[in-house]
Amino acid sequence: MSTELVTPGHSPPLDTLIAMGIAVGILQAHPAARIEVKKQGSSYRITIDGQVTWDRVYETLSEKMLFEVERLSYGWGSLYSAFGPRRDIEPKDLSGRFEELVELARKEFPKIAQEYSEQSQHAAREGRGGKRKKLPTAYLSIAPWAGKYFAGTYKYREEPYALCPLCSFLAWSGILSSSSVITYVAEGKRGTVYAVPDPIHVRNYDIALIALVFAEKKGERRLRNDIPLLAAPLLILASGETVWPIEGEYGLYVWKYEGAGNFLGIKGFAQLPLSPLLEFVARAKARGKYLPRLIGYLASRKGDPSLIALITECLAYGEPDPYTVVRSIWSLLSRAEDERGRRVLRWLDKGVAEELFEVWKKYWEGHRAGGTPSSATTVAGTGSWT
Repeated sequence: MSTELVTPGHSPPLDTLIAMGIAVGILQAHPAARIEVKKQGSSYRITIDGQVTWDRVYETLSEKMLFEVERLSYGWGSLYSAFGPRRDIEPKDLSGRFEELVELARKEFPKIAQEYSEQSQHAAREGRGGKRKKLPTAYLSIAPWAGKYFAGTYKYREEPYALCPLCSFLAWSGILSSSSVITYVAEGKRGTVYAVPDPIHVRNYDIALIALVFAEKKGERRLRNDIPLLAAPLLILASGETVWPIEGEYGLYVWKYEGAGNFLGIKGFAQLPLSPLLEFVARAKARGKYLPRLIGYLASRKGDPSLIALITECLAYGEPDPYTVVRSIWSLLSRAEDERGRRVLRWLDKGVAEELFEVWKKYWEGHRAGGTPSSATTVAGTGSWT
């Protein structure tokens, strides 16, 4: 038996989170099911071969969410971190809203095959204004483009972006199952950086593996430094387990939600190729143990997180070149006055430098810098803002 779903088309990363929430939920509830996820414009087509009981998928996802809702009520846990820098809602009230969402989604979940069919035009009943006002608002954590101060090329009235309980529940399930979240405080600012893999064309357990790579990095630590948007991918990938190679085509979405005083907003959003970043981390860690320590030091208050972003730019965009990156990092480390800074000089070892060059050469040699890596797929309708 084959089932086909098409996500509503709200645009990534909201639809990305919905697609990952569905895919991971199915694999956890029905490990024998065969799944293919393919990106089509701003939507994702999910093909499932095998019998799927949607009640069981719902129970799998709701069990995880209710566990996090309980922790949220005490002001900690993955949902608390993922909600972002907004603090005008008490944890107890927020946990009540998520409990209500879980219950509302229970009624909608059995209809997912009809609601997420190609003909349903599900997203047309959501969005801004009109009858949609009765639906819950999409928080910026899962829909960063919904904020009235972050429009990109869109133009719209200052009205909330509304989602049905099914879309909201699946998007938050995607946050819990497949995303990484970094929180930071620095110089009167507090912020949250989100990263989620973009399944351009993937099958079966590679979906679960890439989800695990990101979900396990959803730690409770808070960095005491302002984290540039493009530093987040390597902060996430360099720690914990690294899985490589992974079959299929993936991208990566990252966005930053920041607050300063009473002002809150999305400060950056970008789409990146994932393969060169993941391959560099895997190869550098295979050569030695120092990459996570180096990245950790650069992210600290005595380091410079912008140098982590420089590595990302080198691998994702082809420039600056590896020599410029390594020279910049060495310059910072050689000026360090504390004992740890002098010790970390050896952490920028030959293996890290050589693998940076080798991966950069593999993806960018013979290609124009600032374009598309040789093994990446261009996706229409997406862009980056920083």
